[in-house]
Amino acid sequence: MKESNDLKDESRSYKREKQKGERWDGYLIRSTSSFQKLMPYLMNTRDGSSIYFKNTFDATRIVEYLNKKNEELNEKVFNNSSDCNTADIQENFNSKLSEKYTYNHFFMTAITRVIAMRPHLNRFIAGKKIYQRHNIELAYVVKKQFSDDGEESVTISKFERDSNIYDVVKILNPVINGVKDGSDDEHGDFLNTFLKFPSFIVSFVVTLMNFFIVLGHCPVFLRKMDVMQCSAFVSNLGSIDLATVPIHHLYDRGTCSVFITVGKVRKVKSDHVGASKKYEVEISVTMDERVTDGFYLINSLKVLQEILNDPEQLNKRLKEVPMDV
Repeated sequence: MKESNDLKDESRSYKREKQKGERWDGYLIRSTSSFQKLMPYLMNTRDGSSIYFKNTFDATRIVEYLNKKNEELNEKVFNNSSDCNTADIQENFNSKLSEKYTYNHFFMTAITRVIAMRPHLNRFIAGKKIYQRHNIELAYVVKKQFSDDGEESVTISKFERDSNIYDVVKILNPVINGVKDGSDDEHGDFLNTFLKFPSFIVSFVVTLMNFFIVLGHCPVFLRKMDVMQCSAFVSNLGSIDLATVPIHHLYDRGTCSVFITVGKVRKVKSDHVGASKKYEVEISVTMDERVTDGFYLINSLKVLQEILNDPEQLNKRLKEVPMDV
């Protein structure tokens, strides 16, 4: 997936560098209110501190946006194949079909954008303190085969805060394709090996990893394999044709403060003959209330709605990224 010409040389927005002595995953937030700092002492568990939101959003502009981008992609394929024979054109076209823009690409980009613009969503609790994560890291499930017995793997991708849809696709496609064909599934390979050990060793390692979370320092090989250390866990249930999505719980271990489930983009039935096609999508969000308040979440969902209403903004990188201090 190529970036458009006007984005190739575009400079990246300011990024806060990790400072000496800071945790591997984030830095301490000092500007929050005293009451917010007290919250982790009043509510001990992440799941017990969860707040929930579920809504159906208008997805008509998303459908139009992706159709337009894929039409442009197809035009490029045939224009670049003008001097090729029919077999080469078909091979090139089939190759590009695997790179077409999908709802998964769109929603992963939209979620990255919302977290970047609303940095409180990228906070987490560790050792009763509130931290801001260094990067935006999204965890998601890749199902290798769409069957009851099909294996699935949880993986994490890291994105810069100013990322556009081209940046996100460039990261997602190789990871997802690598997991599906079995050539790049570090998390699945690690867990398969790890769970062969006796139960007491597994329990000890999990306890050790929990200690490292409080400590803020951890061996690289362990932190890379811990899928519970992320900004948000995203479950795209539309990929398995599920329109009505559940409200998911948060996990008490790890540092993931947000869980998002996205349903299938579906056509809205209309009783009016000749009415224009409308689409909708159901999204649910679960968030750790200790990192920020419900009012902030509601305003963040308004930002998401603005992106759904104007998807074209995801073609460009953010010029300014708000920093959480």
